[in-house]
Amino acid sequence: MAVDFGKAAGRAALSLGAVALGAAAGAAAERLVMRFSATPDGDVDLAEFYSLHGEPFEVFTSDGAVLAGEVDRLPESKVTIVMPHGFALNRNSWYYQRLELRERATLVFYDQRGHGESTYVSDAEQRDHSLDQLGRDLFSVINQVATEDTLILIGHSMGGMSILALVEQHPELFGNQIAGVVLISSAASSVADSTLGLPAPISKVVQGLVPGVASILARGGTVLSHSRWSKTDLGLLITRLYSFGSVAPIHAGEFVADMVSSTNFNILVDFLPNIYEHDKLDSLEPLQQVETLVVVGEADRLTPPELSEAIIDRVPGAEFVVLAESGHMVTLERHVEVNELLTGFVDRVIERLDHNAD
Repeated sequence: MAVDFGKAAGRAALSLGAVALGAAAGAAAERLVMRFSATPDGDVDLAEFYSLHGEPFEVFTSDGAVLAGEVDRLPESKVTIVMPHGFALNRNSWYYQRLELRERATLVFYDQRGHGESTYVSDAEQRDHSLDQLGRDLFSVINQVATEDTLILIGHSMGGMSILALVEQHPELFGNQIAGVVLISSAASSVADSTLGLPAPISKVVQGLVPGVASILARGGTVLSHSRWSKTDLGLLITRLYSFGSVAPIHAGEFVADMVSSTNFNILVDFLPNIYEHDKLDSLEPLQQVETLVVVGEADRLTPPELSEAIIDRVPGAEFVVLAESGHMVTLERHVEVNELLTGFVDRVIERLDHNAD
């Protein structure tokens, strides 16, 4: 019997939306709205988050996707830092870190395939939105933009997972060309065991629905347009609920919502099942050859601290920092603390390189 993917996807999305909205209703939803109504000192407006620009580049991948990016070059820099971003975001998400680190090293930013200004493979049969493909994309960026540079890799969320895919694919790089790795709000194993900040029974229902809903939507082709996705209550709920763990600046919240809503919904549902299948815990040994820092927010509902702890268990000697009252977007919510951690890390890597050169 033929499946009407439009109707099936609609029912699936409504089911997931009803569960998610119901779970977050009442007092929890009210608290979230209250959080977003406050603007702490130092907030910047939405346009400012998109104001930083560098030398543009394009990376052509083996399967035909084109990755758009920028380089902030620092003359005589001892290291180059490559910074893959997270799921449903784009390279502008590193705004605060870019301001801080551009005086310390050459920086490379790029949009993951299907995100921001990067393209994706139009043929659904040939399209690969696996995390392994993101690892290959990162390798292409390194080969085409920073071939001979000593590298530090800093990844947020899915960007960290991209790095871990590269660890599995090219362990020989770590301790040689790659001198340091920072994983922020990321995971080496499936996020399927996360409670999403919900009561356990509700979490199991939602987690059980997500891969199936994503699969139905993905097989249904362009079921939800960009404009419909950007205006859904579900999209707004996800942004507000899972980005921050404390009082968030209004414009930071708008910034995350803008990046999420600017990402093609069908690309997101292509990626989602692969994120649920992600498991690189048995491939982390090469990280013992480099300086490694793992950072997570105490209130991260998407990649909670226990997922970072699982990484630390496999990488003895790695530094582990849990930031209090912080959600998934610690790079925005706790940018001062994150920047202090990153500048200290970069300085240590450079000091170690100088020591080894003597």
